[in-house]
Amino acid sequence: MDPKGRHVEWKLPVCNTIRHILTNPIYAGTYAFGRSGSRVTIEADRKRIVRGFRRERSNWEVLIKDHHESYIIWAEFERNQRLITDNANGKSFMSRGSVPLR
Repeated sequence: MDPKGRHVEWKLPVCNTIRHILTNPIYAGTYAFGRSGSRVTIEADRKRIVRGFRRERSNWEVLIKDHHESYIIWAEFERNQRLITDNANGKSFMSRGSVPLR
């Protein structure tokens, strides 16, 4: 327990949590803004807003490398992004994907 009476309980991370950490530019000391956006469409005469779709890096509004102390360098971060993308299963028939467990 800490001085305020709170208890911290550590748990093993789930795969999605680790992926979010590894794909966040802040891990490489980079400030990024505008990584996701929203789309507005008209369906059945009503406005529909879809939020949270991921933008391509070239379309991010702000990207400041070496903004703060990092865990890894930017080149390693980019390499990791390629590896994560290559390991994605089910993206298409011809995607590389990871080796299936048997």
